Amino acid sequence: MQDSIYRPSRKGSISAPLHARSAGHYMVASGWTEEPRKKNFLELFWCVAGTGEFRCGNETWILNPGEVCFLFPGDCHDLRSNAPVWEYYWLTIDGPDPWLLIRQFRLKRSPRHAGNCPVEVFARLSAELRNPAVRGEFRAGAAAYEILSLAMGGAEPEENGRFRRFRTLLEDSFHDPELQIETLADSLGIHRSTLTRLVKRCCGMTPMEYLLSLRLQEALRLLNDTEYSIKEIAECTGFRDPNYFTKVISRRLGKPPSSLRSF
Repeated sequence: MQDSIYRPSRKGSISAPLHARSAGHYMVASGWTEEPRKKNFLELFWCVAGTGEFRCGNETWILNPGEVCFLFPGDCHDLRSNAPVWEYYWLTIDGPDPWLLIRQFRLKRSPRHAGNCPVEVFARLSAELRNPAVRGEFRAGAAAYEILSLAMGGAEPEENGRFRRFRTLLEDSFHDPELQIETLADSLGIHRSTLTRLVKRCCGMTPMEYLLSLRLQEALRLLNDTEYSIKEIAECTGFRDPNYFTKVISRRLGKPPSSLRSF
């Protein structure tokens, strides 16, 4: 089974940083190959079941279920099924500067874990590509961007239950200036280094960075929604020292707290 849909114009008819060009859902048998051919667009592959082999220049890799990989503009597409049934979804993107997307998302050709394929978003993308109106092209681009964001955001690993407990504990206690990462690790029954690896795997930052982000989010809310003084906001968000609070805000957001009342 090979189901695909293509944009009805070569370059698209809208001015946008990203254009969805085509999309598809393939279920192919062992030994199926795509004829090697150079293509001038960005393509994402999201594996659902089975495995597929990709060859690009001197690189060869296997795409497993729950993984995504990419081929870049100018790459020669050379892929084959090496499972009884290989099922995957794909989409292609072009536009004014697809290399800008590649740099901004830090895309790599080789596989990365992304979790369950967002089948419903691919279905929406295909439906919008079938709409030749300008509105359909804009909405297809939005769906393609959503898929790209989900692919690079990744999925929580198997320890997601423990990560959710960590997040709940942090949301309940981030305002406490005495809060220590070791205390959170003890509450979860794991070592601090194990907690650090878990949090980095789940959200790409350390526990301390996650804690600081929560405190800054609440600080911005209080700056915009209340008339609390800077000192009071610092105290409410777990900062012992208002001067340190001001320094952190200025470093992260480029402005002191007093300038962010209408952020």
